[in-house]
Amino acid sequence: FMARFVVLCFCLFGSGMVAAQPLTTSDLQKMLQSAPKVDTPFHEQRQSRWLASPVESRGIVRSFPQGLEKQVDSPKRETWRLLSDRMEWSGPDGVGNKQILFSKAPALAVLSDAIRGLVAGDLLALERDFRITVQGNSSLWTARLQPHSAKVSRYLNYLEIQGARNQLLVLIVVERKGERTMTRFYP
Repeated sequence: FMARFVVLCFCLFGSGMVAAQPLTTSDLQKMLQSAPKVDTPFHEQRQSRWLASPVESRGIVRSFPQGLEKQVDSPKRETWRLLSDRMEWSGPDGVGNKQILFSKAPALAVLSDAIRGLVAGDLLALERDFRITVQGNSSLWTARLQPHSAKVSRYLNYLEIQGARNQLLVLIVVERKGERTMTRFYP
């Protein structure tokens, strides 16, 4: 029995099946950018000490060259767009449009850039504003982004993405005051 165990271990380690190469930020970016850009269903849960219970929403996320759109179908229909210079919100049938210009909210601009960059797989550009730590291998990975700027750190603790192969599966936003938003994607 022991001889077979030693041969099995040698074969597994020798073939690379057990110990995959660690993933770098550049490797992860290439993998994410190789994924097809399609409308992706999501389920989001927001937790806060100010909420009696977590708030959940579901819908579709679309990535496009100018930004990112989150179309929420439940609990109520609304659309959020993260563009390069602003965030837009519209209610059902486009009623009740609102926008926030990033020139008036620089910390929100950094967060918006990060979320758009993460979904687009543009990690290397995010190193300007975040320290990125990647763990795992090409099969299963996690990347954590911690802001460099003290101004952004006042609001944002960290961002984390989790995935498998070239698919982004989870985006977690943890704010300084304890709010936590977890978005699961279903590609």
